[in-house]
Amino acid sequence: MTGKLNVLVVDDDEDDIFLTCDYLKAIDTFNISIDKEVNYLKALNRILENAHDVYLVDYLLGPYTGIELIKQCHKAGINKPFILLTGKGDRRIDMEATKVGAYDYLTKSDLNTELLERSLRYSLKQYSSLNAIAESENRYRQIFTRSNDIIFVLDKDFNLINFNPMMTTLMGYEAGELMNRPLRTLFQREEEGVAFADSVAASRIKNDTEIVLLTKDGERKTFLASCSVVNSPEGEPQHQIILYDYTNIKKSYAEKLIKEKIETTERLVRSLAHEIRNPLTSINLSLHQLEREVGEDGKMLTDIIKRNSNRINEMIGELMYLSNPGEKKDEHIELKDIARSILLLATDRIKLKGIIINENYCPETAFILGDKKKLQMALLNILINAIEAVEEFKGQIAIETNVAGDDATIKISDNGPGIPSDSLSSLFQPYFTGKKNGIGLGLATTHSFVHAHGGSIEVNSEEGQGTTFLVKLKKIGEPVTAA
Repeated sequence: MTGKLNVLVVDDDEDDIFLTCDYLKAIDTFNISIDKEVNYLKALNRILENAHDVYLVDYLLGPYTGIELIKQCHKAGINKPFILLTGKGDRRIDMEATKVGAYDYLTKSDLNTELLERSLRYSLKQYSSLNAIAESENRYRQIFTRSNDIIFVLDKDFNLINFNPMMTTLMGYEAGELMNRPLRTLFQREEEGVAFADSVAASRIKNDTEIVLLTKDGERKTFLASCSVVNSPEGEPQHQIILYDYTNIKKSYAEKLIKEKIETTERLVRSLAHEIRNPLTSINLSLHQLEREVGEDGKMLTDIIKRNSNRINEMIGELMYLSNPGEKKDEHIELKDIARSILLLATDRIKLKGIIINENYCPETAFILGDKKKLQMALLNILINAIEAVEEFKGQIAIETNVAGDDATIKISDNGPGIPSDSLSSLFQPYFTGKKNGIGLGLATTHSFVHAHGGSIEVNSEEGQGTTFLVKLKKIGEPVTAA
């Protein structure tokens, strides 16, 4: 005996019920408890109580059929095993019973204890297997839907055919915009998407392969991709991709490296300044004495020495300021005002190159807290880079402000030649420059000043398509004026 089994027999013929129950009572492999019902509606209500393990249902139930009963019960969420009984074999009924989810189909004239016992065992085994599959699918579905990583499935042509909610959340698209969309169109360059798809197809893709995708808003996001092959119900190979959002970690790591390099540079500059200023002081003292001795004849030479000595001293002072700018003098700064102020500071350069300036400021008045002079220098460095990048009398620069939640942003975009992709990661590092006469401290200083204000900088650039810098700062409330 393998355990208690509650069975409900539904048949509007009491003689047939009597015979079926006799066969059930003779089964010794289960401890069977039998309930009977001859009325269709009463039987439906009893089944909906979900108190039985198996239901034996006759095909003909007055004006109704057992098929209709099974359909109604399945609609109500009752998925226990149903075994359909009929007076005589009929292939059409057999097919119909299978279609609506009956576990077995038995002809009453063939019914006996052995056949019924086998049908019960088969149905219970099927129910157990289907239950296990359903639980497994439910667990997978929960992992799929609740995952913090993007999970999606690609068909053989590498189009998106299934994806979890995180795909729409992180990429900013509606589900309908992604369904059946070629994966390559989400890459910054489609050729990179094609190369990635080729690697997946050839099983050359390694776990945690780094890829960069563009969100709907054009934001670059870095992911670590893992791939596995799955089969569709029709047996066609498909590819399941899992993407781990690595954007913030990579950004934090890059910022940490830049910060360490800037700190190293600051120590080096202070040391060099000390070593250079000592002999420079001696040179100036000696020059003062020399001027008395050489008189007017050597004045031209002593003036050259004096000018260059002063120039070296000024350069050292500038480097010292950039590497150790001192404490911030915080004040309330209106977002539009600081954006306009850097345009005023660069007016001459802009006019000389015949650059078109497009200004777009958010209507909302927003304030940030910071050192106005330092923020001006940080933003001016970006603007000057844009001015130098664009072509004379063909250049266009856009400056815009925006407010979203607690973020106040200033965006500076140009239509210059763009920045090579292999230079982007080094852009804010000290002494890295693409200019012939540059020393590579402008953007390093910008990075240092912005981060000192609790902000961040993002740069998006593509060769031949221009460059965009996005500076994010924390918005604060309006200043309180004394009554």
